[in-house]
Amino acid sequence: MTRMIVVGFAAFGVAVATPAAAQSVADASTPSSPTPFSLTTGVDYSSGDYGTGVDTNIVVVPVMARVTSGNFRASATLPWIRINGANIIAGGDGGPIVIDPNAPRTIRKGIGDLSLSATYAVPEESFGVGVEFTGRVKLPTGSTTKGLSTGKTDFSGSVELSKTFGGVTPFVEAGYTVRGDPSYIDLKNTWFGSAGASVTLGKSVLLASYDYQEAASPLSKSSQDIFGAVSTPFSKRLNLTLYGSAGLSDGAPDYGLGAMITIKPF
Repeated sequence: MTRMIVVGFAAFGVAVATPAAAQSVADASTPSSPTPFSLTTGVDYSSGDYGTGVDTNIVVVPVMARVTSGNFRASATLPWIRINGANIIAGGDGGPIVIDPNAPRTIRKGIGDLSLSATYAVPEESFGVGVEFTGRVKLPTGSTTKGLSTGKTDFSGSVELSKTFGGVTPFVEAGYTVRGDPSYIDLKNTWFGSAGASVTLGKSVLLASYDYQEAASPLSKSSQDIFGAVSTPFSKRLNLTLYGSAGLSDGAPDYGLGAMITIKPF
């Protein structure tokens, strides 16, 4: 039940894309099907000043393909991004990066960074607690001139622990991002973490979490927010997830809203 925020729904660049937790809760509420392959898309909207005093509004439309085989799953995510703001926010794996808070207000849009991830899950029955190891690479496919990418490759890894008590599953996650080094700004490697729980109610799944993301640059501030999602299957192959977030610090968006549809086509 990770709650990493990443560009491209991965979204895990511009890390205001659909959180991985929303995809996790969608998977948990989707009935099993003969195929381990799924496609997900949706719309994510967030707004905040990120400590600059001027609101920046961001829309992300991601497309993600995921394959699962036993305890292993892999995904690829590519987003379309629209940024309307006075400050330039580049695609940073794990959170928006303020490049120039004094830049004139502009509208920038286009394809963002491609995110590839792989997760290995150790079942709870093996050690009494569920463990997931995730690695991700963000490839700079977005435009640097539009502020949709840093133009560098980022790597991240995380570990998540969870334990089920009836229909409630608390979880905690910690991870670290190693960032590429663009020439126009000094970026640092950062920690991120999350803690929360999911609840199964019939065929639906609810999730709530607190999330932290360390600031990546001197102009950015660390992000803290709370996140909630609900996911319900419409059929064996179709699932709807709605989610929202509220910022608790200057480095986070004031609020975010999103919806996503997951399809198992076969």
